[in-house]
Amino acid sequence: MAWINKYLSNEDLKKIEDTISRVEESTSGEIVPVIVKRSSTVGHVPLTLTLLITLLIVIVEFPFSDWLWVRPWVYLWPVLLIVIYYLSHILGKIPWIQKILVPEKDEVEQVHQRAHLEFYTNRVNRTQGGTGVLIFVSVMEKKAVVLADEGISAKLPKETWDKVLEQLGQNLRAGEWSKGFINAIENCGEHLKHHFPVTSERQNQLKNHLVVKD
Repeated sequence: MAWINKYLSNEDLKKIEDTISRVEESTSGEIVPVIVKRSSTVGHVPLTLTLLITLLIVIVEFPFSDWLWVRPWVYLWPVLLIVIYYLSHILGKIPWIQKILVPEKDEVEQVHQRAHLEFYTNRVNRTQGGTGVLIFVSVMEKKAVVLADEGISAKLPKETWDKVLEQLGQNLRAGEWSKGFINAIENCGEHLKHHFPVTSERQNQLKNHLVVKD
């Protein structure tokens, strides 16, 4: 997945992996960071662009409608619509255009849905004692979610993760992706080691690396 190199280098990925291993040496908790290219559905973007561009052209050509809507020019409109449609498919692949055409409310909802999906897909819910934590980042939306399993939620309130998210969000907005993950992992570790200290029977139940998905 070459897209990840725009945000995190191989060295950054190694630092994140080392941070997870180091932090988990002092706690029985399991921390799983996940980054995805996007969470929002964008299938509607090409059609939306087609309608917007067509509407713009109609508005611009309105003063000249007396001669543009008569033969032979009128026969060019179907061709123009086809060109606009295929152009919209090309433009619809650009991330910032996708983000503009996805409402904020939909972004928030779909990022949370994807975070819950990754929580179960990556077996964060299958740790012994329910001590798994997911740190989830969706790149296109620049949004993050922290999900803690039931064992942790019983001892640590929601406000604990809000503070972790606040700092992570600041790092992401500043373009400090590696620093954001490392700080979030360390902050989670600080909370976990007090309530879930490492035991002699501790086993590493989940892999210690950043999960990267489209």
